[in-house]
Amino acid sequence: MKKTAVFIMGLICAASSVSAEDAELGNKAKLGIQLDATWVSKYIWHGQDLYDDHAAFQPSVTFDLFGTGFSAGVWGSTACSSGFVDSDELDYWVAYGNSLFGDGRFKTDYEVKWLYYDYFRLSSGEADSQELDFSFSWPDICPLGIVPNYTLSYLYAARGSSPAADLEMEGFSHTFGFTYDFNVPKADLPLTFSWDITYNDGQGSSDFDHEWAYTTWGLSSYIEFGPGGFTPAIYYQKTMDKSINEEDELWCSFSYTVEF
Repeated sequence: MKKTAVFIMGLICAASSVSAEDAELGNKAKLGIQLDATWVSKYIWHGQDLYDDHAAFQPSVTFDLFGTGFSAGVWGSTACSSGFVDSDELDYWVAYGNSLFGDGRFKTDYEVKWLYYDYFRLSSGEADSQELDFSFSWPDICPLGIVPNYTLSYLYAARGSSPAADLEMEGFSHTFGFTYDFNVPKADLPLTFSWDITYNDGQGSSDFDHEWAYTTWGLSSYIEFGPGGFTPAIYYQKTMDKSINEEDELWCSFSYTVEF
């Protein structure tokens, strides 16, 4: 964890340096903070139902580091039922996002994100893992408003000699999908439809097959309320690979978000 802390502090210092340069040029970049509280009816992670059909509370805080493209945050999850104490989770992450190819049709938004999964009720060498995500989206490539996206994910154990490493969880996954924003006819209600499909290439366990694992449909909205916004969402997962999950999954989430 010391190396993790040093890495995060290094990114924050780099972002602060850029912010100072902006200030000298007359730009007023500031630290952005987003607070979020989310309830989910199921905790679905990489196609798996981690709390076995039980709900979870998942708060988070995100820091936008002075408009530099760097961001960092902490995300937590705890089950709303007994029997999952050892599965309480805190995730720490840093990311950098930007765009390529200007504002034309082939504009490409990208983000590189590193996560540390900390199961803090257990020793750090027992269950912790890390993940690298490389995400891309093309907001202007489709005239119909459909936004294609792709994410390459690489998961690995935090310690080389640990029970997590013994699972041989190290591996890649490829997720292809799209989002589409629209409004309900004759109503001022914005909706976002999402769809994706994931090919698991050995990620999570040596017992998982290398194949198309699951596909997910989602529908969400954003409703301004008070100082922030309320986001209800519903998702359905069709599971193709029964080694990852023996069931299809239907779940919902409710979030409230405030930004400063």
